[in-house]
Amino acid sequence: MSFQVVIQEKILPAANKIASNKYLKAVSDGFMSLMPVIIIGSIFSLLNSLSIKPYQEFITKIGLKPFLALPNTITNDILAIYAVFFIAYNLAKYFEKDQGIAGMIALFTFLAITPINNTANIINGFLTANKIELAKGVTVPSANVIPYEWIGSKGLFVAIIVAIVSTVLYNKLLDKGLAIKMPDGVPPTIAKSFAGLMPGFVIIILFMLINKVVTLLPINNVTGLHSLVYSSIQAPMEAFLGNSIWSFVFAIFIAHLLWFFGIHGVTAIILPIFYPLWTSLTTANITAMNAGTSMYDLPNIITRPFFSVYAILGGSGMTLGLCIYMALRAKSQQYKTLGRLAFLANICGINEPLVFAVPMVLNPYMIIPWIGAPVITSFVAYFLTVIDVLPRLTTIVPLGTPVIMSGFLAAGVEGWRVALFQVVAIVLSGLIYLPFFRVLDKKAYSAEKAMAEAAAE
Repeated sequence: MSFQVVIQEKILPAANKIASNKYLKAVSDGFMSLMPVIIIGSIFSLLNSLSIKPYQEFITKIGLKPFLALPNTITNDILAIYAVFFIAYNLAKYFEKDQGIAGMIALFTFLAITPINNTANIINGFLTANKIELAKGVTVPSANVIPYEWIGSKGLFVAIIVAIVSTVLYNKLLDKGLAIKMPDGVPPTIAKSFAGLMPGFVIIILFMLINKVVTLLPINNVTGLHSLVYSSIQAPMEAFLGNSIWSFVFAIFIAHLLWFFGIHGVTAIILPIFYPLWTSLTTANITAMNAGTSMYDLPNIITRPFFSVYAILGGSGMTLGLCIYMALRAKSQQYKTLGRLAFLANICGINEPLVFAVPMVLNPYMIIPWIGAPVITSFVAYFLTVIDVLPRLTTIVPLGTPVIMSGFLAAGVEGWRVALFQVVAIVLSGLIYLPFFRVLDKKAYSAEKAMAEAAAE
């Protein structure tokens, strides 16, 4: 059985199933919905932590520093709260159920299994551990608080699980008729709210019972669903799958291989599987940066901006270098015109004109540079980051941000290094494409020349 047959009969059907899986699509759509939350928090964190001494002294002196810190506190620091709502919201769409009610049920269920602490217990525990005694008559203030520990990046996998399971149960319970039906004439909004009442009761009770059972398990450092999922699933996946250059390159390879066969590999593989991991690793970098850690000592190299700023610079396949060469040096009018028309969009990472007009899809001449350019660039960027030539990245840049600008935004005051490397990467990708493209260009030029001679005769 040939390689092509294996791809067409084995790999592509499996890839199509992944791409069309409603649960993975809901996770992908949910994380895409978080883009404004993450970007706003990242940009304010960048503004708050720029390591320029006169700038820091200025914002501290005028009282601007706490103001700049606030947006990150209510965005990236509580990211799991937004994630659980939006994943459930998007999944309910595929079940054709009320999306707002599904999101609300998932959200209050998530909060119901999130540990709640009391300030008195926290303070008394600290005093006891440090053998400190309060003066007579001094009382410790008592108030319930939700710790940030489990509503930020560490709670993302629980958010995904709760969103999917609660929405599936919501759908099945409604289909089984477990709903309060209001009489005719009741406004639709009220009717939908009451329809979700009984499923909401069942779902929140079920998760609270499961959470209680988990607290009784004789496992060290496991105090509920959050700590169980994080220690047994999320942390190992972040370490061995998310923050590994080998898994990163494998993901890039598979995504571009699928693209070659006409399946949007980034949507099918990267968004639903790797984005949750890379998002958590990115927020960990943001937290460390806000704590004063150097951009070269942040905990993670592989992050979401690492993917967007390096691996898909100018779009999937890193075609910007090719596009520039086509516009300036192509011999055939076909490719010269295509390069000029596609240039501005390609700068902003929109390269479908090249993908389908060169084409890259099902073009055996281009499969090697199509996959090789992003893989090689990723390895080079990773190596340069390891040896501290490039900083570690924190800021998730908006989709469509032009190259060079995205580099400046991705790493704060050290962003100029990233932007400079992007120029190098564009040149490198162009050189990788060059020998393969010249074959296509020569054939197109010969065809154009033959047509011109025929027309002249």
